[in-house]
Amino acid sequence: MGVRRKSRRRIVCGGREYVWYVLTGEDCDFWERLPPSDWNTAFLHIISEDKYLALTIPLSAPKPYAVSNGRRFQGRTTSGGWERYLLPFGIPRAVTPRFVAEVIAWAEGTDSNKRSEPQDWGGELQY
Repeated sequence: MGVRRKSRRRIVCGGREYVWYVLTGEDCDFWERLPPSDWNTAFLHIISEDKYLALTIPLSAPKPYAVSNGRRFQGRTTSGGWERYLLPFGIPRAVTPRFVAEVIAWAEGTDSNKRSEPQDWGGELQY
C-alpha cells in the first residue's frame, strides 16, 4: 500500500518519489488528547513512497532536529523505532520544496559531510 497523497505535496529527489506536508495543532485531533503546554508547533512530515524513509521535524524547536521512524536513515538500516537526529542546518521561516529536498538529501545520506548520530530522548539534546 502506498502513501496517501490527497492534500499532500509530491517531490522527486534522486529518482525516488516522496510525499511531504505540514500539520499544525489545529489540523490534528492528536493535540486534544494531550495536556495543555506552552510549546505548540507545526510539524513537517516527509515520507518516501516505499515508506522506508519517514521523518517528522518540529518547525519551532529550540534546537532543530528530526525524528526518523522509518527503516532507513543515511544509507543504513534502522530499528524502525523513533530515533532523533540533530539537523546540521537551520529551519527556514517558510517550508519550501528546496528545503524539503535538502532534508531528503541529508536523510538519505547523499551528503557524507552531514552525517548524524541518534540523540538520547532522556533530558536535553546532546550538542
